[in-house]
Amino acid sequence: MVIWITVRSLNYVNELIIAAIMMMKKIIAGSLLGLSFLQAGLPVYATGPVTGRHAVVAADAFTAAAVRAQMEKVASWQWHHITANGWNHAPTDWTNGAMYAGMMSLAQVTSNPFFIDRLVQVGKDNDWNTGPDRFFADEYCVGQLYSQLSSVYKDPVMTEKFRKLADSIVAAPHTESLEWKDGIHHREWAWCDALFMGPPALAYLSTATGDSRYLETADKLWWKTTDYLYNKKDSLYYRDGSYIGKKEKNGINVYWSRGNGWVMGGLVRMLDNMPAGYAGKARFQDLYKQMAYRIAALQTADGTWHASLLDPDSYPAKETSGTGFYVYALMWGVNNGLLPEKEFLPVIQKGWEALTGCVQPNGKLGFVQEIGAAPGKATASDTEVYGVGAFLLAGSELIKYDLRKNAAAHLVISNNTGINRLEEITEIPYADFSAKLSKQTLKGFKVTDVLSGQEIPYQLVYEGGKSVKKILLQVTVPAAASLYAAVAEGTPSPVKAKAYGRYVPERKDDYAWENDRMAYRMYGKALEQVPKEMAYGIDVWAKRTTDMVIDTWYKLDNYHHDNGQGLDYYSVGLTLGAGDTAPYGKDTIYFPKNYRHSKTLDNGPLRTTFSLTYDTWQAGNTAVTVTKTISLDAGSQLNKMRVQYSFKGSSIPVVTGIVKRKEAGTVLLDEKTGVMGYWEPVHGEDGTLGVGCVFAREMPGMKTDQVHLLSPGTAENGQPYEYYFGAAWNKGGRITSAKEWFHYLETFAQKIKQPLQVKIQ
Repeated sequence: MVIWITVRSLNYVNELIIAAIMMMKKIIAGSLLGLSFLQAGLPVYATGPVTGRHAVVAADAFTAAAVRAQMEKVASWQWHHITANGWNHAPTDWTNGAMYAGMMSLAQVTSNPFFIDRLVQVGKDNDWNTGPDRFFADEYCVGQLYSQLSSVYKDPVMTEKFRKLADSIVAAPHTESLEWKDGIHHREWAWCDALFMGPPALAYLSTATGDSRYLETADKLWWKTTDYLYNKKDSLYYRDGSYIGKKEKNGINVYWSRGNGWVMGGLVRMLDNMPAGYAGKARFQDLYKQMAYRIAALQTADGTWHASLLDPDSYPAKETSGTGFYVYALMWGVNNGLLPEKEFLPVIQKGWEALTGCVQPNGKLGFVQEIGAAPGKATASDTEVYGVGAFLLAGSELIKYDLRKNAAAHLVISNNTGINRLEEITEIPYADFSAKLSKQTLKGFKVTDVLSGQEIPYQLVYEGGKSVKKILLQVTVPAAASLYAAVAEGTPSPVKAKAYGRYVPERKDDYAWENDRMAYRMYGKALEQVPKEMAYGIDVWAKRTTDMVIDTWYKLDNYHHDNGQGLDYYSVGLTLGAGDTAPYGKDTIYFPKNYRHSKTLDNGPLRTTFSLTYDTWQAGNTAVTVTKTISLDAGSQLNKMRVQYSFKGSSIPVVTGIVKRKEAGTVLLDEKTGVMGYWEPVHGEDGTLGVGCVFAREMPGMKTDQVHLLSPGTAENGQPYEYYFGAAWNKGGRITSAKEWFHYLETFAQKIKQPLQVKIQ
């Protein structure tokens, strides 16, 4: 939490400030109201003096957690404002392009998938178009967003239209003078703002596509603009050719703060996209350092850079858009080793302190100079989307610094896919996880999300042995984001059971298991003594509760009736049920008898795993034995199945099946992705079940017959045959249609092929 107490002249005190001060008194007094405010994790500010001298009550404003909280607060206000009031500018406009750059940086550190999802929706709403004035850099600033998203989602459609425009830019001669006349800005980068809008858009496109021409063109045209507008003596850029020779009231050259902020922001975004060994990189670094030292020396006493860099007294108000870009660029330089930390960190921290001091309690960022081409006024009520973008970019670099220097992040879990990984189980070999931890820590430890402070639930996995084999973490990592986790001594908080299973001798040797989504069972030897109830395959119990229900349902013995938590209405019979596997030949499935022995290997709270062994049986002319190992993770609709056969020979044909119903259902057989899905017909008042299987490989030969959906394969002697199976119930509320179920299965297939990436620090 961050709390600032500062005092401004009485002319600036308003009802909002008085309310904040009253809140502070209650917090200091330990009142319940103050306590609730602290528990909510919200920063509290009262605006400060013009001199910017702050008395900091809680000095954690620069921690990664505090910075992210500020970023989310400002970003949430901005999206809420757009939703409530509409766009002030076209969604393809440069103003929003700058905002998207900051929003993308937030998406990479937040645990809230809203931010990345909202950016993707922007692209879809724009039909991935740039603005109508094709060669005007302002109109294709949005190409930065499209290119960054394309790199995450691996979708060339996102950049297809922008790439055609970029090809035209590459092919153009670019021989015109940059004099500010004849509408040159519609064709060339003739003003300094363009160096944020245009070059990074081409550079990010180069990164997304692997086509170096775009970066090379951006490089060439950057220096054309710089040769014309950069004053080497002052180490600053004129806004455009019309400002060369213009003077401020104090007789010094006019250098616009935000204009030079655009340049510095563009510089670091260009450098971010230059691969190691890029020929022109050193020249950009030299320019960056020249400007960085000059800009740092021009910071005003209040921590911001006023609208006019060399005549700040003529524009005495704070200005946050230029300041945001400077804090972003300077912090980037420290993080990347181009600027000395000791010299620049005080400037950066003072700038961030000033920026957060301009954030109103509701998240609105004030003191953003309105759209213009020169220095101008800014007030506490003035805001614009590009100011928000600069603020978020600045915060993202501060987070990187704190994580690198101060936060004890033991793990970095990264999502390099275009899929939001929500409450997903990721597993880490325990030997790797524990290698750099002390023996004392390993006696009892907590795992915590560094950026939220929230504890991450975990489970140690033994796989039926006496020593720990893996650690499971349940994490949320949106698309493009990373989670930073710290490990420290302590007693972890209890984790409510979300996965559980057991042998059920009281019900004919069933083995039943469940998670917080669905429940399942397989049948044991005792059921063979009741021919009318005999069944082979996997049974499904439909749930609408996250509670564990197996013990209760077996005890009540009325689970074929919906008691408010769900029911068992799935019919298995002499089939493979909901995704079992058996040897196969000449259109015949060779079923074994029911399992003979079970063993629980791990049992919650995040994963339950067990094995079932079967007596030898004849698969045609081949005697076969099998062990099936099944695991189910919290939050998943699908189980992992590991079937291991033993027989004479090297391989046998097998088939995985889902039983069909007499009425028409909806079928998905996607051989390329290895997905077999079935959305059953409605079963009266009981609703509809979706059943599916996912293989981590192509599965040619998928088909249906009179009884099953079938996926044929080949099992090797003594080698595991692995896939995933499971179900969803429309009355469970999470998945309610065939379209949603099939999307879940296809997405699951992508997840297992592209797991979360774990780096141990």
